[in-house]
Amino acid sequence: MKRPSGDATRRSGLGLLLIAVGQRRGFAYFGKTTDAYLASLAPLVALVLVKIGLMVVQGEVRAGATLGLLLICNLLAPAVISDALCGRWGCRDRWPHYANILNWAQFLYLIVAPLLLPLGAAGAGLLGIYALWMQWFVARNALGLSRARAAWLLGAILLNGNLLITILAVFGSGTLESLVGVK
Repeated sequence: MKRPSGDATRRSGLGLLLIAVGQRRGFAYFGKTTDAYLASLAPLVALVLVKIGLMVVQGEVRAGATLGLLLICNLLAPAVISDALCGRWGCRDRWPHYANILNWAQFLYLIVAPLLLPLGAAGAGLLGIYALWMQWFVARNALGLSRARAAWLLGAILLNGNLLITILAVFGSGTLESLVGVK
């Protein structure tokens, strides 16, 4: 499939909208190189740095540093975990494409969340289900995985996220509570 021409951000946005509704042809709009992955990671890291900076300016240095580390780990962990599994499953050559799309998908959640969250708990549940489906769909199609392997990859990434939160809750001395606004 020939990759569409034009600005990379515009292409990625169109590709993401197609993928968001289950259209595999949206995958053709994303780069398949390590440079494309790094370019997709840059705005996410920039957002984390802005958040840390805002917290530091407000005098929340410890919480800002903790949140920053947590967010950076959360951004990089899916790439690290998937790279290791791709090596094991013989699809490492497709990994940059997958990781690139997965990073762009973070921006899709920023669009979908305001539409669903006004529905309360039901909206939050729908957003969670949608996020799981999106990650599974991207893994299955970008990496060419079976349904089971895509689920395995998603499970490994989710386990990592839960471990990060648990470590923070156990060893963070109240930092988790301050990050989510619980007194």
